[in-house]
Amino acid sequence: MSDDVNLDVYFPQFAQYLLSGDNAPAFAKLCAVGAWEQDAEHALEASLCKQFGFKKQADWPVAPLALMGEEAQQAAGYWFVVHPVHFVLQRDYFTLGDAVRLNADELKLLASALNQHFAQDRLRFLPSKTSNFLYLHVNDDVDVDVTTYSLSEATGRDVGKHLPHGKHGMKFQSLLNEVQMLLHEHPINQALEERGLLAVNSLWLSGGGRFEAINQSAQELGFKLFANDALSMGLAKWSGISCNVVKVYTSLQFDGDAVIVMANNSDLESDWFAPMLKSLKHKEFATLRCHFDVHGMTFTLHIKPLDTWKFWRKLKPINTYFNLANT
Repeated sequence: MSDDVNLDVYFPQFAQYLLSGDNAPAFAKLCAVGAWEQDAEHALEASLCKQFGFKKQADWPVAPLALMGEEAQQAAGYWFVVHPVHFVLQRDYFTLGDAVRLNADELKLLASALNQHFAQDRLRFLPSKTSNFLYLHVNDDVDVDVTTYSLSEATGRDVGKHLPHGKHGMKFQSLLNEVQMLLHEHPINQALEERGLLAVNSLWLSGGGRFEAINQSAQELGFKLFANDALSMGLAKWSGISCNVVKVYTSLQFDGDAVIVMANNSDLESDWFAPMLKSLKHKEFATLRCHFDVHGMTFTLHIKPLDTWKFWRKLKPINTYFNLANT
């Protein structure tokens, strides 16, 4: 690696890591010596789209971009990402709990039930080939003027304040009400509950857009991409660059700027934070920017090699750097 290299590393679903309470001395050191920036306006998916110079539609069009990444047919109409979720009853409202992870067969079964129920409404649900969610396709002759919240923006928060809104927002809120009745005693939930798992009691729509609206000219990019997820692969295809597989930090090979979307199956301390700290100390690159997805916001940590020698910076509990995410 060259000492003029700049790295941008994205960490999806980072709130789960914060809750794990893992011992992470290397990460604590990075947190203490770096400079922090909070973007309360953009979830991580939006920040990644901005990295590629992508422009927002009513939503950041995660659905059509992810479909591009999965090499799916680019059908006309409007597309949403659809996560199976569990709503949690509070005293007088519901909050959005975690997404419910279904296996491939369960996703197909859910899509089949939804397609049968909504056939007359010209709605079609498709299981993702690579991820634990569905896509919703709305026919081109159906008006869609709606804005949504991403799953990370709404998780743990009042569902009623984060439902689809806009000119046709009520139409899609009604759709979700129908879904909840359909799923109430569906066999898929009986099977989940028998395994001690949360039931799918609703769906979460987000990331809507049209293929024809993302055919804007991509800017020339000066970085190499490492990622495994559908959105990143779709952004790479849209931009005309290659998408290289990512496993752990030490497996990466690059001699220029790079954008890395971390694989979720890693031990973050040993596979990422410790070796990145070592590389900084050895001045193997000029700047490291780590982007963390926490409660629908992007927290960015900026670090340069000289920062690692700020011995006067005292270590603090890691959660304290993300306290603003709990609002």
